Amino acid sequence: MNELTKYIQKFRQRINLRFALQAIIKALISFMLALHLYFLLWLNLPSNSMVLFYANIGIRTCLVLVIIYFLLSGYRNFWHNLYVARFLDRQIDYKDDLFQNTLELANKEKDSPIVENLGSQAKTRIETNRYKIPALYPSWVVFAILFLILGLGTIWAYSYEDFQIAFKQFYTNRGQEIIYKNFIELSPGNLTIGRNEAVEIKILNPDPRLKHRLFYRIDKQWRELGLADNRYIFQRIENSIEYYAENEVCKSPVYKIQVLDEPIVKKWFVQYDPPAYSGLPTWTDTLSYGNIEALKHSKVKLSLTTNIPVESAVMVFDDASRIALQAIDKNNYITQLAIEKPHSWYLELTDALGRKSKPEEKTIKIVEDNPPEINITFPGEDVTLNQNMLLPLIIEADDDYGLKNCTLNIQIMTSEPQVVNVQSVISGKMLVTDYLLDLKEANLFPGDVVTYWATIYDNSPEQQKAESSKFKARFPSIEEIYREIENREQEKKSELETALEKSKDLQKEFENKRRELLKQDNPQWEDKKQLEKILQEQENLSNQVQNIADNYQELINKMQANSTLSAETLQKMQKIQELMQEINNEDLQKAMDKFANSLQNIKPEDLKKAMENFKFSMEDFTKKIEQTLALLESIKKEQAIQKALQISEEMEKMQKTLSERTLDEKQNNKDLASDQKQISDTFDKLQQEMDKIDKMLESPRDNAVQKQLNDLKQDMQNSNLKQDLQNSQNSLNQNQRSQSLTAQNQALEKMRRFSLKLNQMKESMGGGNQQRTMQAIQTAIRELLIFSKKHETTASHYRNDPYAIVQDLIAQSEGIQISLNKMFSETQVLMMIPPKFFIDLNETNNAYRNIFSYINETQFYQIPNALNSVQKGINLMVYDLMQALQNASSGSGSGGGGMQSLMQMLEQMSQEQMAMNILTEQLMLQMQAQGGKMDSSMQQQIQRLAEDQERLAENLKRALQNNPEAQKQGNALKQITEEMDAITRQLKNNQLNPDILERQERIISKMLDAQRSINKREFTEKRKAETGQDMPYKGNTKIDLESLRRSGLLEEGLRAYPKEYQQVIMQYLKELNEAINK
Repeated sequence: MNELTKYIQKFRQRINLRFALQAIIKALISFMLALHLYFLLWLNLPSNSMVLFYANIGIRTCLVLVIIYFLLSGYRNFWHNLYVARFLDRQIDYKDDLFQNTLELANKEKDSPIVENLGSQAKTRIETNRYKIPALYPSWVVFAILFLILGLGTIWAYSYEDFQIAFKQFYTNRGQEIIYKNFIELSPGNLTIGRNEAVEIKILNPDPRLKHRLFYRIDKQWRELGLADNRYIFQRIENSIEYYAENEVCKSPVYKIQVLDEPIVKKWFVQYDPPAYSGLPTWTDTLSYGNIEALKHSKVKLSLTTNIPVESAVMVFDDASRIALQAIDKNNYITQLAIEKPHSWYLELTDALGRKSKPEEKTIKIVEDNPPEINITFPGEDVTLNQNMLLPLIIEADDDYGLKNCTLNIQIMTSEPQVVNVQSVISGKMLVTDYLLDLKEANLFPGDVVTYWATIYDNSPEQQKAESSKFKARFPSIEEIYREIENREQEKKSELETALEKSKDLQKEFENKRRELLKQDNPQWEDKKQLEKILQEQENLSNQVQNIADNYQELINKMQANSTLSAETLQKMQKIQELMQEINNEDLQKAMDKFANSLQNIKPEDLKKAMENFKFSMEDFTKKIEQTLALLESIKKEQAIQKALQISEEMEKMQKTLSERTLDEKQNNKDLASDQKQISDTFDKLQQEMDKIDKMLESPRDNAVQKQLNDLKQDMQNSNLKQDLQNSQNSLNQNQRSQSLTAQNQALEKMRRFSLKLNQMKESMGGGNQQRTMQAIQTAIRELLIFSKKHETTASHYRNDPYAIVQDLIAQSEGIQISLNKMFSETQVLMMIPPKFFIDLNETNNAYRNIFSYINETQFYQIPNALNSVQKGINLMVYDLMQALQNASSGSGSGGGGMQSLMQMLEQMSQEQMAMNILTEQLMLQMQAQGGKMDSSMQQQIQRLAEDQERLAENLKRALQNNPEAQKQGNALKQITEEMDAITRQLKNNQLNPDILERQERIISKMLDAQRSINKREFTEKRKAETGQDMPYKGNTKIDLESLRRSGLLEEGLRAYPKEYQQVIMQYLKELNEAINK
């Protein structure tokens, strides 16, 4: 029993030791947790913090209480023997609670055999079985405890120094005095870097006990950066920054990282100093970005400003050459270049970091100095020279910067070119000059070709040259010139003949239609369309004839330029052109207009009257074409003799030139022989022309000329001129110049004799024609005087019964027409009679037609006035013919004096008419202001205005009657007088209305048109009279039309005049003034 008791006590001690160990382990874990809690607080609180002090006390107090609790709890858990016996019974359960029952019985009956017996069984069971003490903790609890201890130990070991200080302070509850590092070292400190570079900021030797913080700023606001291992890396810094670091103890200085851009040029300045020849000023370009464009030989000053300070600036060229720019300061550099050739280059900038700027290609370009351009703008084509051997040229040239030394190169056939200076010093960039190329001294032969072109240089050092296109001027023979003229004359004649045939057919068609409509009361729509078609065809014919007249004027101008015809023949041709112009006159236009209006507003009576007037206009149109054709044919003989004369004179001139060249030893014999052969061919052509003239002469009309022609032909045959020319040619071929000169001199004398006889033939032909013409006019005058006397007698017998005199009127009308037709049968009569005659003739014919119309319409009251108009017309025709004879006798048919006096008269009348127009408009405005009423002073002014207008009309009528030049403007001046008469009638009746103003405006306009027409004619005759000479032209005295314009504009009335009409007047006066002064 005692052994059981000892065993149980020993087992109980072992179990209670287990409970004690558990309590100790719990206390230890509690201690470690409390210590770690304090360590955590120590790490996060200042070591001298009162919070940490009181936390220490609290933790320690709680720790003691917890430990006491765990110890008391472990003590209370100790087992006594009975618990141990029960544990043993349960560990190996025999279902008999042996150990527990034995102890309980032993306590009651210690020495009882049962107890002994139970004790022996218990001993045996203890010896038989192995009883285990329960484990201190389950394995997972042991693992957790070990993990906790190991984790805490690791943390403490990791921060051993801190843990050691914290443990000591936990143990003593006293803050330990700590000495910290009192400065912070930062790397890299102040730094200069390039943009977008990476920078590492690092705290050197940091105090591990302190927490360091890093701050930076770009502007004013500081920002914190998160440190990793006491460093921070900026991957790319774009802008300069400031930074510093701090901890609980100290703060570092503020450092700056200066960020520099890549070195580039911020501003370019290029100052150009062009070469002196360009005339360009010095100028500066700030937008070129270093690209230079300049003329060659320019001086260029290149300056630049960089974005950052740089150490050097160097220009690197494509040929590896380098030019260092001169530094003004760290940001500004400058250099000067002479531009001689193009380059490509780049600027190399080096900054303080040693960085170089990126190469950016720049260029130096040479601004092209284009070569000059020169053109011969007039004539600007190959031409045929006139007989005056003068060729007017207009030379135009231009260059970028300047011109000099304009010359004209002339090459005759294959000879060496000759250079003629046109203008050496030329101011400005453009040249427009005229030059008269005089080839009179060139001794050209017909057929020779002159090649000419202009050259010019620019004013650059290279002296670039330009040449114009080459043009050719061919010197034609007289025969060639006449051939062209004859072809064109024949062409115009054919066109007129075609127009005549069409006019006759149209006239016949119209007459048939007119007679058809006379039988009808109301014309049909188809009739109207047929009449409109006839009217349109007549208008087309009129335009066609007008174009022929314009083209014929060009032919006359060409003849005048070539001096191919005599002045008398040219005057006749000019007369023919005037007749062509008169074919399509205003009377015809008025008749067509009236006819067109009557077709629009069809009234049988108006249409019949319009058709009758149109019929007479068509007849007049046809008759004038016939007269023009006859006149064209009549001057052919004169032209043929003129042609032969000029061929002879040309041949004489060629022979004289050849004789002079033969004396020149430098001349080639073969060339001289060839020219002699050409003269011989010209003589053959002259003989052919003589044969043509022989066929054209009529007998007995041209008997005198025929005799002269036969004598000349016989002289040519007997003179052996052909043999002399052949001998001269043979001698030249054999280099026998003396014999050739003898033959040439003989031939030249004979040629002079032939030219003299041809000139006599021409004068004889002209004199005969003039004599026959004057006889025809004298006969017509006598017959018209008879008819005038008869008409006077017939008119005196009229007593309100026209039928008593109608037969006499018809006979007189037909007699006048027969007399005039007989006069016009001498075609060259048209060359002598003035245009005024045709106006009076038309007035007379119209008066006769009006008489017959009044009789047919029983308007007898108008017959006396018509009879007076016939009498007046016949007398005026007689006067016109007598004046024509007087002009022919005195030779003053169309002198310049009459033209000048007419111009002066029209200018004076224009001024007076303009003043009257202004006064009329002022009176019109005054009357409107008075409500359309006139007072006595206004009426007096209107009557004075009517007297002035009537005086102007009478002066113009007098000029139209007496001045031959005024008669050439007959239709225009007659319309002006009619307008003036109408205004006079209205003003005398105190009528003042807008119609008067319109009429006055038309008068001014027609006066200006007449002046322009006279001025144009005067220029044409001047050109005919002038001979080409190499001398400045002096125009007539300037007509002060500008002062006229100013004086009119200053008048208050003209300022109120319609602006459109003012502009028309001023522009016309300006053009007229410029034309007169050319």
